Amino acid sequence: MTICTSGDNNSSHIAIEAYNYFIEHGTHKHIFKEKEIEVHYCDLTEDNVFGWCEQCDDNHWLVTIHNDLQITEHYKTLFHEFQHIIQDIYGIKCEVVRENEAYQIEGTMYREMCASRQTVPTS
Repeated sequence: MTICTSGDNNSSHIAIEAYNYFIEHGTHKHIFKEKEIEVHYCDLTEDNVFGWCEQCDDNHWLVTIHNDLQITEHYKTLFHEFQHIIQDIYGIKCEVVRENEAYQIEGTMYREMCASRQTVPTS
């Protein structure tokens, strides 16, 4: 379906780039691209996290991202949260499995994205 961004961040284009890369290279891209995702940027300093996602209904997720991440963590956090959306779609509930898989995917997708561009994204 679509992705949109909201909140306080001048780098919201990264969310769109990460979304497009996830759709093009993700293993469940056919299901992921059918969902509506809002990436909301805000200060998560007090929460001590880079981001989280929550399912609003069967077709809509809200991904909340810290508004002051370095470029690498920004991409990795988006890939991590996008993987959680896939897990929600498939009904994966075990937190250990969810986190292990999401951390693996975030690193793999970020490395593959950088290799495909032959440079580390900087903006």
